[in-house]
Amino acid sequence: MAKDLIVSSSEAAPQGWAARMFGKLGGGRGAASEKGGKQRFAGSAEKKIQSLTQRLVADDRYIFVLLGEAVENIEDQGIGPAWKALDDQMALVPAGVVQVVRSDGAVQPTELTGYYLDRCAVTNQQFQRFVNAGGYDNLEIWPQEVWPSLMRFTDQTGLAGPRGWERSKFPVGKAEHPVVGVCWYEALTYAHWVGKRLASAAEWQKAAGWPEHLSGGCGNRYPWGDIFDPTRANLWAAGRGQTVPVREFPKGATPNGIYQLTGNVWEWINDPLESIPCHSHETFQSWKPLRRIVGGAFNTYFPAESTCQFITGQPELDRCDNIGFRCAISVDRIRPHA
Repeated sequence: MAKDLIVSSSEAAPQGWAARMFGKLGGGRGAASEKGGKQRFAGSAEKKIQSLTQRLVADDRYIFVLLGEAVENIEDQGIGPAWKALDDQMALVPAGVVQVVRSDGAVQPTELTGYYLDRCAVTNQQFQRFVNAGGYDNLEIWPQEVWPSLMRFTDQTGLAGPRGWERSKFPVGKAEHPVVGVCWYEALTYAHWVGKRLASAAEWQKAAGWPEHLSGGCGNRYPWGDIFDPTRANLWAAGRGQTVPVREFPKGATPNGIYQLTGNVWEWINDPLESIPCHSHETFQSWKPLRRIVGGAFNTYFPAESTCQFITGQPELDRCDNIGFRCAISVDRIRPHA
């Protein structure tokens, strides 16, 4: 079944995963014939592959269709909708150097290959598909170290789901709001379920601060430039006092169309954080494992805390009402566009 395409490692779906899935449906290479230089399967197998492809796209799991190892088993007409979904939902961030700010305040030049980043934070409606597919019930898809905590990942009614939901359903009227009340492990597992991963600190900083100045990878403070503008982001100064739909504040989007990298909700990224910088030469050491969060939220009072270079974190099992996430995938995982 489509929902079986899930992995639990710290990376996105390993190479060969999608090929095994589509190859199994197609009956393996022995069941295929060659036509026009391209592998073809018997009619029943092709229908199964087409059905799986359609379900994956409908569930926002289109990446599995576009992974290089899966493409040889899919007809061109099946790949088209997946490419459209990728173009609609993710933006390409080109390769380059970014000056990553470390937790000790030092700046470290980091070279990145190209990658795609979700245009928007993952919404309640998108996360609902993961819940409906039994994502919380399948122990095998979660990292083993979090197994003892899985029973805590419940909503207000004690059922599986983000902390603020009820009866495993998101709040009425908030389908397009970012999902919140999920810990870092929930974000990580959802990202793998859709064939992606969480972004690194370097990737997030490059996307949010792009385009770079000519001084060698030094990005902007905000997605729109270096001067704070309260009309471009859902921070405290905007006066909303709660989350808004993920495509609001379009004036604050990056030049390549990524929304709300500043404001609305903090976002989990992949990087651990050993300490949080406080004052000059001082840090806060947590007794709980920390993961970095970035971008600020609707209740962030100081704009400086929402800049692309600001460093803070949260215990990785915390489920806060102002922290969400978005996903990424490396360009080299995707088949070349025909």
